[in-house]
Amino acid sequence: SFSLYTKSDGSLWATGWNLYGQLGDGTTVNRSTPVEIESSGVVSVSAGSEHGIFLKNDGSIRTMGHNNHGQLGDGTTVDRSTPVEIESSGVAFIAAGNSRSLYVKGDGSLWAVGLNSNGHLGDGTTVARSTPNQVEPSGVAKIAAGSSHSIFVKTDGSLWAMGRNHTGQLGDGTAVDRTSPVQILASGVTEISAGGDHSFYQKNDGSLWRGGRNNYGQLGEGTSINESNPLKTVT
Repeated sequence: SFSLYTKSDGSLWATGWNLYGQLGDGTTVNRSTPVEIESSGVVSVSAGSEHGIFLKNDGSIRTMGHNNHGQLGDGTTVDRSTPVEIESSGVAFIAAGNSRSLYVKGDGSLWAVGLNSNGHLGDGTTVARSTPNQVEPSGVAKIAAGSSHSIFVKTDGSLWAMGRNHTGQLGDGTAVDRTSPVQILASGVTEISAGGDHSFYQKNDGSLWRGGRNNYGQLGEGTSINESNPLKTVT
């Protein structure tokens, strides 16, 4: 119920619901027109359910909003209505999911923080984290966060997933939650996207693959049947 966006001048803007300070404007007042949060230097932004995370051109990341599970990564569970810095440099890619944040550093390491009840963070536990925890030491290129699952691509094109799997959203052929990353595809993956409880992957041959919840036909296969395997979409 809120939106965040960046302009070409590097400014960050926010609008919508602001109960937990997720707009980052120093208030908890809802905004029906966009308000400027940062004037320059922002290169990417991601919105979770009730918090936001953004990356600046110096490689630092900042978070704001609801922090009940430590998803802001500042070592507390205190909500923040103004952005707080959790990494000062070296971050290349960010993603926000339901009550958790994930990011990839320039060295290819993957870090995660926040809610972990279904193994969302991929650290082998179901323990929530209020400070970022390393999940992979190297080789990660991109990350995407769904409602309660996460997927990432390594530099070798392999696809990995972790977290909740009740509708097969991890794509490993099961409905078993995974608290550590499990490999879904061995190579060829170039792009990823995670929805609420479903996932899409694009391969270097241009093919599109998908899996997970399909109650509204979100997998685009002409049915409403959930799919626990990453099946190729024919277009």
